Amino acid sequence: MKKCAVLIGIIIFLGMMIGCSENNEAFNDENIIFEVESNTIELTNQSGFDLDNLSLKISYLLDEEKSNNSNAKREVVKFIEETKIKSNETKEISIPHNLKEGIEVVDLEIDFKGNVIEGNEKVPFNIVGSLSALVSNP
Repeated sequence: MKKCAVLIGIIIFLGMMIGCSENNEAFNDENIIFEVESNTIELTNQSGFDLDNLSLKISYLLDEEKSNNSNAKREVVKFIEETKIKSNETKEISIPHNLKEGIEVVDLEIDFKGNVIEGNEKVPFNIVGSLSALVSNP
């Protein structure tokens, strides 16, 4: 009887150790790194997850005076759709040299969205903002 109780105790202990030791990291969009080199944006996925069904829209405001208006007209510089980036992969996106006068690459706005692949599930994410706020090397 005592051996049976010890065996059951060991099984419960091992079950708890295996069940509690699983280290699931959550997706963090801060681990998607944007870097600017001349007229190229390097996008590196350091999130630990594969990303798919991605779209990337790069644009700038046509009229700076209407910057507070969410309906202000924008000039789309680049639009990429249906791409994938695996974990620890880097994609280079070249920006045309013919930007409006006074607009630098770091002045561009980014709208990057897609799905994080977590096992068999796809969880949507979206990163929107000024490239100058997102780059690690402004």
